[in-house]
Amino acid sequence: MTLLLLILHVFVPIEWLELVSLWIFGGALLCVWAGILTWRMPVFANRSILLFAIVWASGIAASVWLAVWAFPFRPAIWRHSMQWLALTLSFVVGALLLRALLRKRNAPVIGRLLSLVSPLIILLVILITSLARAT
Repeated sequence: MTLLLLILHVFVPIEWLELVSLWIFGGALLCVWAGILTWRMPVFANRSILLFAIVWASGIAASVWLAVWAFPFRPAIWRHSMQWLALTLSFVVGALLLRALLRKRNAPVIGRLLSLVSPLIILLVILITSLARAT
């Protein structure tokens, strides 16, 4: 649906089509988050856990970029759309790392805590940047 709306936006450049596609994409990321939480992952080797940690770090970096630096001078609805994408992306990568670490018996506790706290950190970044822009 998101891809269809973005393709339609190319031919009919109406701004709300792009905004709706971003919100639908955020909803799809929430569905991915729910799917990851219910997925029974296999036990991975330490190299695979490192790969999950790299995916988590890049996803959190992308979330921070979306929340802070994406479309700073656009109207508020654009900022809220990007913040919505940042929050849902942080949910997905945090859940992915958490599920991978929960299957390892000797997984580091700090990794589990970081994967749980990362959406809250993104939410805090969104709140701080929103308050800073309001003043």
